[in-house]
Amino acid sequence: MKCCTKAMMSGFLAFLVFMPSAWSWGPIGHRVAAKMAQDNLTPAALDTIHNLLGPQKTLVDIATWADEQTEVSDASSWHYINIPITEFSYNRKYCQPEGCVVSKIYEFRRILQSSKATKADKQRALKFLIHFITDLHQPLHVGDTGSRGGNQIQVQFYGQGSNLHKVWDSQIIEHYSKNEQVWLWQLTGKASIEKKEQWSGGTPEDWATESLQAARKAYRLPGKETVMRSGSKLDNEYVVSAIPIIQAQLAKAGIRIAWVLNEIFY
Repeated sequence: MKCCTKAMMSGFLAFLVFMPSAWSWGPIGHRVAAKMAQDNLTPAALDTIHNLLGPQKTLVDIATWADEQTEVSDASSWHYINIPITEFSYNRKYCQPEGCVVSKIYEFRRILQSSKATKADKQRALKFLIHFITDLHQPLHVGDTGSRGGNQIQVQFYGQGSNLHKVWDSQIIEHYSKNEQVWLWQLTGKASIEKKEQWSGGTPEDWATESLQAARKAYRLPGKETVMRSGSKLDNEYVVSAIPIIQAQLAKAGIRIAWVLNEIFY
């Protein structure tokens, strides 16, 4: 019995190691991107979203739903696409047959635009869509080194054991500030009128290419040209280099969520 128990535990631990991280940007990242999007919606888009969700609910309230939902058993693969960082740009051959973050953005946008979709279908599509646009802007949900988006790169983050994916999902964000309002101020500062106009456009493929380029930096220690290995120590130098990337990516996500919804609900 002990043997079987140990074998089962070993299998479970292996599953945890190789399973992609369920959280993307963590609750803080998703919520601040959603709040930024909410603040940039047109009156028409706001009215439609209130009709879908109810007058008391905002995009912030549904920002993390896709990480918490249990209705779709194989939805975990929808949150990312593993493109080697050696690739120049997005290539759809890396999108799995069951779907990836890029293909699902298109799918849920079509549902929101459909005159035949039910209200329940559109509510669900909206929850997935805003979440996946934010996921697409997390560099390690796009760029890969054969490490499952950094999940297999074990690191020391300020002396605590972690993995590179988790560091980018939530630990850098929380180390910088757990105050969502502080993050919102930072993101708003990044989004000048000119930047908003620049970011309001493109395709999910374009956005994936941007994240792929950011991932090349995320996988390297400052001043190094080679991909970091397990055992790397990440502290202030790495965090200082990562913060501007995270701020820009979250700001882009917020503006692009608003742009997409304004285009749908005009």
